[in-house]
Amino acid sequence: MTEVVRPYRGVSAEERRGQRRSQLLEACLDVVAEVGVADTTAEGVCARAGLSKRYFYESFADREAILVAILDDLFDRVSIAIAELIEGGEALPEDERVRRTVTVLVRELSVDLRAARVYVEAPRHPTLEQRRLRAFDDFARLLLAEHVLNVEADDRRAYPVALMIVAGTTEVMARWLSGELALSEDEVVDVISGVGLAAGAFVRGGRP
Repeated sequence: MTEVVRPYRGVSAEERRGQRRSQLLEACLDVVAEVGVADTTAEGVCARAGLSKRYFYESFADREAILVAILDDLFDRVSIAIAELIEGGEALPEDERVRRTVTVLVRELSVDLRAARVYVEAPRHPTLEQRRLRAFDDFARLLLAEHVLNVEADDRRAYPVALMIVAGTTEVMARWLSGELALSEDEVVDVISGVGLAAGAFVRGGRP
């Protein structure tokens, strides 16, 4: 017989699972902020969330899975914010379009310093680093697909240049978020925007 799962106090089983998943993600962010990625455990996340491990494994296979989910949410938020900006800024001059795109990127990555810590510490953990590297490809393609750099996507040089911009931006952002770079937010935006504009000019055959 098929098990019938009834609503509890008007909340469906699926909604309750979603609520518990959100609780666990929020708890994981708090734990990472306190002890770092290396010392974050499923037990610690459950204790912070006030939920049993049964509910943890209902949503996540292991601690790496919940940390990857945090990166997924972060990258999704950045992608959506950039796509919305681009959709409304098609008529902007290239320099303004690039600067606004970088500004959105910097702000979205720094709005929650708990998620930023997962991002910064990702290279030290193979599973998280694999997810970060996949994001390099995704964002490089986004830059080309949305014509942020004002270059032809089928130019053989376009993709490697876009990839270099994304990888370089990631490294600069990681060091800035960790406090290694004594730059203001505007200065970080200036640096990344300037490199992006110079790279676009290179691909088009001009000079920065």
